[in-house]
Amino acid sequence: MLSLLSAMFLVFLSVLVYRADPSNGKNRFIGLMLITESVRCATAMLYWAYSWPESSLAFLSTVRVVYYVMSLQLFFLYILTPTFYAKRAWSGRLSSFFSVHGLYLLPVFCIVAILGLIAAMGGLHAAIGDIGWTHCSAVGAGIGSTASGDPMPFEVTCPESWASVYPMTLSSPTLGPLTQMLLFLPTLGAIFAAVVVTKITSMTQKVDHAQSVELRAVRLGFIGKAVLQITSILMLLTLVSVLGESPTLDTHPFNPDEQVPKLLIAVGPLLPITVVLAALFEGVVFTYAMAKNEVFGIDEKLRRGFTTAVFTGSFALLFLFATEGMEAAFDKGWVGGILIGLPVIVLRKPILASLERVSNTIMPQSFTKDEFSYIALYKAAISDAVISEKERTMLDIQATAYGFSPSRVASLEAHVDADGSEDE
Repeated sequence: MLSLLSAMFLVFLSVLVYRADPSNGKNRFIGLMLITESVRCATAMLYWAYSWPESSLAFLSTVRVVYYVMSLQLFFLYILTPTFYAKRAWSGRLSSFFSVHGLYLLPVFCIVAILGLIAAMGGLHAAIGDIGWTHCSAVGAGIGSTASGDPMPFEVTCPESWASVYPMTLSSPTLGPLTQMLLFLPTLGAIFAAVVVTKITSMTQKVDHAQSVELRAVRLGFIGKAVLQITSILMLLTLVSVLGESPTLDTHPFNPDEQVPKLLIAVGPLLPITVVLAALFEGVVFTYAMAKNEVFGIDEKLRRGFTTAVFTGSFALLFLFATEGMEAAFDKGWVGGILIGLPVIVLRKPILASLERVSNTIMPQSFTKDEFSYIALYKAAISDAVISEKERTMLDIQATAYGFSPSRVASLEAHVDADGSEDE
């Protein structure tokens, strides 16, 4: 459910970026990137979104292909992003191409490349990896099959320790050689883009302040993406080190010959969760970078949404870990809920205040051209420290013409007043 909701939110952000300036090739390019992130999010957690029947294994195999096509496409989109900011002739030609024709040629290329690699490496299940499917209706013998049609390499045995959750269906993907290569590509692309954009930012900040603000936001988006993706990779490597090998069909809680800790089973869904969180962070920051000067109030709305999402998401994860940990240790999950819930309720305001400061640092307040015009008019009105009735009427007419809400007008005037107080 999280991945699907995140995918819909990213589609909304991509539309917002595109509509901010449809004639700008950079907006179209970033819009395609967010759509790609959306599809990748939607396919990242489908294994855990529903208890899929055995007949859905072919569908899930196709979903994996889509996921890795999007991963390859994101790699190219990441490494191409700096060309929209670099002041070189070749980068200008490259960005111009990917502003128009490249927007549809790149997806076609990625689809053909992945399908070609799958064919060259022995087929879908050999290249991407097989999917195991098991079902337990009660303690004792269960049933199992695979997407490739081969039998499960063990006799499915439903242990008594899982009796409270029966009937239960598990879909467990394995990692093929092509999968293992594609897992790292988006992270490498994000790191490359962050490094290059950082260099461009250092050369631009003294020349063009507005462009510098946008570049810093893009750089932060790539850094956040890279950090969260690296976290996902480290979690996977930890999982592999504990198991002693890459997950296979034998790595299964219903395999009587394998001792798979429940903690490791819980880590599995966390891997795609980091993918989803990375996409959301990137989407919010990139939308701020692209639309902050075109859509009035978007920076304020994104900051508020970012603060709320981080607060609720962090609380949900901490609550889950606390209750599950206390349930596993003392068979009293409610104790963990109280240990996390009470401090959050008591410290809610200072936590939100801290998160607001972080969001202000990530997405500094920015204004559209209309807002800058209103600010200039307001500054002229208060130059003598008094706003006359005639000046207030003119300000109200201007605000109505620009379509500003009373709350936005108050925010703009408060910003000017705060700057005036600091100057004094």
